Amino acid sequence: MKILYLNHNPERYGTYFRCYHLARHLAERGHEVTLLCASREPTLSIRDRKEGSLTIRILPRVNIATYHTGHTLRMFLNAKECLTADMDILHAFAFPLHPISFPTFLTSIARPKVKIVLDHDDMWKGGFTLHHPGPVRALYDFTEDRLPAVADMATAASEILMQKFRSAGLPEEKIHYIPNCPTLAADMPDKAEARASLGLSPDDKIVLSMGHTYTESLFALLDAYAEARKTIPGLKLLFLGKLHISDDFKTRMRAYEERFAPDIVTIGEKPPTEVPAYLAASDALLLPMDDDPIEKARFPIRFGDYLASGVPVVSNAVGEIKRIMESRDCGYTAPVDDAAAFGRAVVTALTDATERDRKRENARRLIAEELNWPAVAARLEAIYEQTLAG
Repeated sequence: MKILYLNHNPERYGTYFRCYHLARHLAERGHEVTLLCASREPTLSIRDRKEGSLTIRILPRVNIATYHTGHTLRMFLNAKECLTADMDILHAFAFPLHPISFPTFLTSIARPKVKIVLDHDDMWKGGFTLHHPGPVRALYDFTEDRLPAVADMATAASEILMQKFRSAGLPEEKIHYIPNCPTLAADMPDKAEARASLGLSPDDKIVLSMGHTYTESLFALLDAYAEARKTIPGLKLLFLGKLHISDDFKTRMRAYEERFAPDIVTIGEKPPTEVPAYLAASDALLLPMDDDPIEKARFPIRFGDYLASGVPVVSNAVGEIKRIMESRDCGYTAPVDDAAAFGRAVVTALTDATERDRKRENARRLIAEELNWPAVAARLEAIYEQTLAG
C-alpha cells in the first residue's frame, strides 16, 4: 500500500509522535508511507528525510505567534501533496483543523479512488476549539461534524473520541480504536545504574513528572507532593520537559519551590536517549490531570512510556487514562479533585511493595500484549486492507 499521512504538528511534537510510530511500523511491514509535518524551526524550505520506505516531508514554518506557525501556507502545500501523490490511502490526523480538512475534502472530490481515513486523538469541538476566536471555532466545529461524511474509515485514541464519530453519523463498523503506545525502547536501565549516570543519590526518594505544558493540574500535583512529604520527608520532585507555563503559574509555583527547597528540581528538556534514565531513576511517575473534556478524551503518549518504564504510575486520572488504569489495575489513581488522596497514593506507591509489584506486572503485560506499536500498526494495516477491499 501507498499511504499519505497528514499531520499539522511540528516534527517531534504532539500528534506527530502518533503519526510517526504508526508510519514507521507500517513501513517496516512493507508499505510506502509519506508523513507530512511542520519544521521545528522557522524555515521556508521543504526537505525530506528517509527511513527505509518511510518518507518524512518537513514543510515550512513561519513563526507569526506562539501557535500560529504558517498553518494556512501548509494547507496549500498539503493540498498539493494530496492532489499529486501516488497513494491508495489518505490518513488525516487532527482532521477538524483547516490545514488537514481542506486537503482531505479536496481529495474526496478530485480523487474518488483514494480511500480516506480520519483520526481523532484530541478533543477539538467542545475542547481546544473553545480557546480559538469565534470564526475559527465555528469552522473547526463545522469540519469536525461534516468531514466524516467523506470518510471510508475512522480511527480514534479513546472511547470518548470514538463516540465523536458515532455522533457525526459514521456506522460502528467504520470506527476503530487505535491507542497510543510507548516510545521508549524495551530495555530500561536499572535504578542504581540510572541514578549513577545522572549523579542522583542512591538513597533519595524521587518522584518525577514528564511533560512540556501544564494547566491547573500542576498545582494538584504540587499539593499532592506536599501531602506525600508529610509521610516521606525529603521526597524529591523532578520536572522533566520544557515546562511551558504562564508568568502567573511561575509565581504560584515559586512558593512551592521556596517552601521545599532544594527538593523541587526543574530539569528541562533532555534528548530522547536520556529520558529512559530519568524514568528508571524515579520511585514513582506522576501524571496530573484536569477534570475537563480535553483531558478525559486524550491518551498522552507519555502515559505509555510511564507504563513501559516499570516504574509505578500515580495519577488523579480522568477519562481514558482512568479507564485503563483501573480496568487493568496498572497504576495508582485518586479522585481528580482530591490532592490529598493523590498524595496518599504516591505514598502507597513508594511503600507497599506487594501492591506495587502487582501493578507493575499488570502494566508490563498490557504493554506486551496490547499497547505496543508493532501490534497496533498490524491492526491498522488490517483496517486499511478492509478499506481498500470495501
